[in-house]
Amino acid sequence: MIEAEVRRDRAGRITFFRVQGHAGPAESWKALVCAAASTLSQTAVLGLENVLGLRPRVEIRDGYLSCALPPDLGEAERWRANDVLETMLAGLRALAETHPALVRVRDEGGEGTCGS
Repeated sequence: MIEAEVRRDRAGRITFFRVQGHAGPAESWKALVCAAASTLSQTAVLGLENVLGLRPRVEIRDGYLSCALPPDLGEAERWRANDVLETMLAGLRALAETHPALVRVRDEGGEGTCGS
């Protein structure tokens, strides 16, 4: 099971996310679901770093990625970062809706949980 979690600030902006777990054996079709979740989360980090020029706190290891925005961002930077992270979240939710037995999304302060 892949579990994704986002946390938000009081204004509803995403400030942290974590994606962890595996969908199934690497040799099965479930590996494609795992690759999709990995691609979505890693692309969000690349967008924050390479497109917006931010330096989030990122931890990556096998089956795990977490990303926390720097606490000292200005308002404009926070909203731009939120656009990147909401796009990632939309992709993860779509993946959870398509594969609810393999992907779960928890949005603390948002619209709840997708997946089973």
